[in-house]
Amino acid sequence: MLSNSEKPAEWRLGDYPKNLDDFTIECIKQLFFDQTGEEYSKMSIQTLPIPKWGGNLLLYDDNNILRGLMWANRFQYKKTRIVAFVIDQDFTSMGLGSQAWNELIHSAKEEGIEEIQLEVKASNLNAIRFYQNRGLKIIEKLDGYYKSGLGYVMRGLI
Repeated sequence: MLSNSEKPAEWRLGDYPKNLDDFTIECIKQLFFDQTGEEYSKMSIQTLPIPKWGGNLLLYDDNNILRGLMWANRFQYKKTRIVAFVIDQDFTSMGLGSQAWNELIHSAKEEGIEEIQLEVKASNLNAIRFYQNRGLKIIEKLDGYYKSGLGYVMRGLI
């Protein structure tokens, strides 16, 4: 485990997307585009129903630059849905994704949530393995969900 002075980045609780300033929104749009090729408008980001909780995390590097995010919300009564989970490729394979995942799971359990669901590009094999290693299974194919091709719905118990 890295000491605080050696950490390349840290997760922080995020604000409601509608409250984020224009600069942060632009950083999020660029992060999505750079890492996924997907383009989002300011409005589509700001209107996401993401509450303030352990499933609303923003990753900042030691220069206070946004390098990732995890957004999840309650989905039905005992489920949560990851709406977005993206990390700048320069910050992958450092355990940061696992940190965010663990925070989400901890917060979800505290709220009585028992199941987790998300959508992922079929071509994103690293992400699929990450989720499978945490007990999620592919339950459905999504044709046309992503501009760049096939997607999957993955689901599992917490």
